[in-house]
Amino acid sequence: MLAYYYAQLQKKKEEVARLIACQSTLQGKQSEFQANEHKCLEPELSASTWHGTLATGFQDIREAGIHTPFLDIAGAQFSKVFTAIADKINSLNAEIISLEQTIARLEAEARAEAEEAKSK
Repeated sequence: MLAYYYAQLQKKKEEVARLIACQSTLQGKQSEFQANEHKCLEPELSASTWHGTLATGFQDIREAGIHTPFLDIAGAQFSKVFTAIADKINSLNAEIISLEQTIARLEAEARAEAEEAKSK
């Protein structure tokens, strides 16, 4: 019975370690993603490069169709993912504490039974 709980404890600890590594990698990707925000609005349009109705329409599409969703991904969507990861880590840590308490209780019971068996 103890072997099962020890295996579950190890599994939960590995899951936490993987989530922490994922969180770290994702933070790097978020920084990289944010560093490329300027590319959403390239090339710069000016009166000497391209102007008129089509240029204005193109600029509107870049702003509303590319830049705004980009900002949503860089902000809100990344935040949701980080929150979900943090919540899962907290949940797993609670499970780890519970498993450790169960293991401690079972070990104490086993010791008590062994001492009782010695005294007979």
